[in-house]
Amino acid sequence: MKIMLNITCFSSKEPTGIEIFAQNIAREICKIEPAATVLSSEQISGVPNACISKLLSFTGTLTRDYEYIFRALWDQTFFRYIVAKQKPDILFFPIQDGLIYPPVKQIITVHDLHYLHFDKSIHECRHEINSLRTKLYKYKMPHILERSAAVVAVSESTKRDIIASFGTNADKIHVIYNGYDDLRFRVIDDPQPTLYQYGLKSGKYFLFVGSILKHKNIARLVQAFALTESEVILVIAGACKDVDCLQDVKKVAADSGVSDARLRYLEYVPDDDLPYLYNGSLAFVLPSLHEGFGVPIIEAMACGTPVITSNRSAMPEVAGEAALLVDPYSVKSIAAAMCEVIENPRRIDAMRKAGIERAKAFRWSNSAQKLYDLCKTVSKA
Repeated sequence: MKIMLNITCFSSKEPTGIEIFAQNIAREICKIEPAATVLSSEQISGVPNACISKLLSFTGTLTRDYEYIFRALWDQTFFRYIVAKQKPDILFFPIQDGLIYPPVKQIITVHDLHYLHFDKSIHECRHEINSLRTKLYKYKMPHILERSAAVVAVSESTKRDIIASFGTNADKIHVIYNGYDDLRFRVIDDPQPTLYQYGLKSGKYFLFVGSILKHKNIARLVQAFALTESEVILVIAGACKDVDCLQDVKKVAADSGVSDARLRYLEYVPDDDLPYLYNGSLAFVLPSLHEGFGVPIIEAMACGTPVITSNRSAMPEVAGEAALLVDPYSVKSIAAAMCEVIENPRRIDAMRKAGIERAKAFRWSNSAQKLYDLCKTVSKA
């Protein structure tokens, strides 16, 4: 079986969820099928046989939105020509994108449908180029879903979302969960030396990890934190993808009486340091309004960190019974869970043990094997 993977979405510069998914799936698929063809815009650790597109190599100098639009045009033209020429049995996209007119059997991955759920004031940055990107998605997705041989959804929640939004046949959609790097995200006996670099003390902070976007609900998290009475601080770690959102969060903090000393924004944290931040935190808090999966939930649990997350979309599905679930639209609900962690040490111990066990169910190797099996099934159909 000849498999071709298009992971040109990957960037080694501050990679986030989908890019990490693409890298790990490509790495694990190449272990199963060393002859797999991998198209990329740069060299990828663990994928030595990646074919680098010279035409895309300069996109690292562009902003993410401009890079996406250029790559989208490349996909439908130059890349389609490559696929038609090489004729792989299966073409796989690790993102919710693909060829509108695929010349071979195509499988795409849908991570979430945020852009359909939230109006412009919530989902989109206030920039024309971002609006164009969203319009492009809305135009392409129905055609790509219809013409793909199979669709991978990263959760049952996302599968239901695809069916409800596009009317896609349920039999065409296959749920394959995300994984986590079990060598990196683990219980660390003494995270403090690394925490010193960030001016943090173990057990003295709540942690949020994720891109700075409105649907991540960070403003309500700050409001909830303001209702807790303790000496702990709130640490927000993540790449800023919406400057307006970050400014709104800072304004909410000031209006809520949360001083700069109690709120720390660390920007993007390197992968090597992130496990230490998880390990040292009192609890990881992800009160997002919507997630297609929520990889940080599993990463935190693997580190033995208690998790507080939303009772919406995929988050309960991923967290199982190992987390405290809250109403993300209720500041009081989020605050109550944070106070529970502060005031109930026994509950913390139980959550740590449950989280570690829960994380064991998610491995990139398992995800890749299920994808490979799906590719075989589709190629024979």
